[in-house]
Amino acid sequence: MRSEVLEEMPEAIMEYFCEQVLKRDWPNCIHAYYFIKNAFQWMRKNSASSYKLYYISNDVENGTFIGILSRPEEEYPDVVVTYTCPGNEEQFRRMLFSTEYINWQKKPLFQAIPFRMKAIVETMIEEKGLKSKLYSNAVLKWMPADVAARLDYEIPEDVFIDQLSVDHIDFIYSLWSHSDVYPKSDLWDTVRLNIGLGVFNRHNGELLAWAMCGSYGGLSTLIVQPDYRGRGFGKLIVLAVTKVMGENGVSPHALINEKNKVSLGLFKNVGYVKHSTPLPYVVVEDPDTSGP
Repeated sequence: MRSEVLEEMPEAIMEYFCEQVLKRDWPNCIHAYYFIKNAFQWMRKNSASSYKLYYISNDVENGTFIGILSRPEEEYPDVVVTYTCPGNEEQFRRMLFSTEYINWQKKPLFQAIPFRMKAIVETMIEEKGLKSKLYSNAVLKWMPADVAARLDYEIPEDVFIDQLSVDHIDFIYSLWSHSDVYPKSDLWDTVRLNIGLGVFNRHNGELLAWAMCGSYGGLSTLIVQPDYRGRGFGKLIVLAVTKVMGENGVSPHALINEKNKVSLGLFKNVGYVKHSTPLPYVVVEDPDTSGP
């Protein structure tokens, strides 16, 4: 019988775990750090999505962590965020092998895996009789909170920036390229509970571009309507959301598909710094049972 070494993380330990343990590996830990912070914030506000955060209570200092984000739409995968401090990969492997908290039958999406842990996750998926598929490689870009708070920008006279509302969700979701793995409830929670801003036409109120601070606590869902691209609205809304995040004490980070050269260039132009090797997103699938 396997022994479960993970325990659910109480909010009382969150501050120590994030500030004293994870931050030793800053900014490599930034994704797990803000995933945890956002999770407790959303749990306090009764989000539609649910979070489960697990750690090793008798060995907090090694930073081993698994976070699971489940959504009300059953047909969508759980999102799993993993982390352990450098040097603890073998302990993480043993923990991942023994834990029963991951529902493998839901074909989870492992989000932004630290590259040094990628092989461990893929091997574990195979040992479960399943198959791993690379969804994308993400480039991590980030900016210190104090730098973000000092950003400045000018708004063209024919547009204005305002908060997104739940009335915008259906339209936003219809243009979101990641709706295959992220359900509409992600946007519902984000717009209600986090930062979500849009660029609007001043004359008719049409929503032209938008970005948010998403379910993992980073800048996400950047979209410019196709007919309005090339006019600087993408940069404008990234600046606006980044500045608000910085003013709230958050060091903004974004996970950008390594093939998305336009977004990579945009974030560089805003002042985001590239960090680390690409972070893979890995989807769990059923094994290929087709014959030769």
